[in-house]
Amino acid sequence: MAEEREAVLRIPPSALIVLVGPAASGKSSWAARHFEPSQIVSSDTCRAMIADDESDQLASHDAFRLFHFIIGERLKRGLMTVADSTALQSTARADLLKVATQYHRPAIAVVFAITPDLQTDWNMRRNRHVPTPILAKHQQALRQALAVLCDEGFQQIIILRSPEEIRQLQVRIGAYLPENDRGPFDIIGDVHGCHVELIALLERLGYRPRGVGWYHPQGRRAVFVGDISDRGPASVPVWSVVMTMAEQGNALMVAGNHDNKLMRWLMGRPVRIGRGLQGTISEIESLAEPEQQFFRERLLNFLRLIPGYLLLDSGRLVVTHAGIRDEMIGRWDRHIASFCLYGDVAGYDHEGLPIRRNWPLERPPVETRPLIVYGHVVVEHPTPTNDTLAIDTGCCFGGALTAYRYPEDELVSISATRVYAELRTG
Repeated sequence: MAEEREAVLRIPPSALIVLVGPAASGKSSWAARHFEPSQIVSSDTCRAMIADDESDQLASHDAFRLFHFIIGERLKRGLMTVADSTALQSTARADLLKVATQYHRPAIAVVFAITPDLQTDWNMRRNRHVPTPILAKHQQALRQALAVLCDEGFQQIIILRSPEEIRQLQVRIGAYLPENDRGPFDIIGDVHGCHVELIALLERLGYRPRGVGWYHPQGRRAVFVGDISDRGPASVPVWSVVMTMAEQGNALMVAGNHDNKLMRWLMGRPVRIGRGLQGTISEIESLAEPEQQFFRERLLNFLRLIPGYLLLDSGRLVVTHAGIRDEMIGRWDRHIASFCLYGDVAGYDHEGLPIRRNWPLERPPVETRPLIVYGHVVVEHPTPTNDTLAIDTGCCFGGALTAYRYPEDELVSISATRVYAELRTG
């Protein structure tokens, strides 16, 4: 893997971020600027919790047992986690990669490769100085780490070699900024396994087939708002189209609640299997081997890297599944993830259906704010509300599959061929 030199670190949901670097290289300060305290698991903090002294090396063995336990518990729950230790030894990184693999989480290495002179200077500014011989050992270990990191299995490696690079690196958590974030885009509502309608919509939008995928001769890209499968009759073919288009650079996607549930099922996690998911599972299990295993692995790898929301057109356009508040944009935590997947849920009625607040109506007026396009809640006709637009027109319920063309501000719809599922209100 080549060294990353871009100015933006894009962190997918549920990722493990492994900080690699000598003592006094700025790792903890950098992490504190970009992440919530609960998202950072520090070996020093674990040592202090064990022995009331973060510098007590005699407590290191027990401290690292706690360090790995907390990281494992967070990754098991799908929580983004920052591992703050030196991680200079290959065995230390292997242990962290092992737990990330165990819970099917992407692992990102952020390497603080500052010069020895700068490290010495920063060390002298710290309240707790690290002995000079230790700093020298850390520098040697850093050189060895840089030689082998690319072969260890990290999905992404960021190497920071100067204070300027450390300061200028932008972090986008839970969001995804494509290399080319400009339009034009065709934002497509919840497909829910409606393959016939999806193909008809792509054709009407001017896309042309390329193998299993589709492309637009004028360079437009499709953006799917999530909930690709369940309820409709052809979830596997729809997934094949979406994944191929994404792999070919012709589509982007955000995660929906049905996609998240399918991912957890593919991971072997316990999930409540309703009729919608059961239909998708039956389709997958009807595939012959080895096609079924290949499809499962491909889909799981795809799903675990899908962002919670997309920032497009230099932040003027936000696409998510169920909604997002303005103060959440550019951040990510468990509450924001839930909002993106389910919307603003106030509770549940006696039938277990969600009671949702109408968050677009509560959007405060400001001079400049992005357009937020989302799905999840079925609407008969997409109607702009406070610079938001809901575009799930209930294709699987006999409605239509709708695309919003950006920046043209146009709607294009294909009526459902038939009713595939019963719409429950709530």
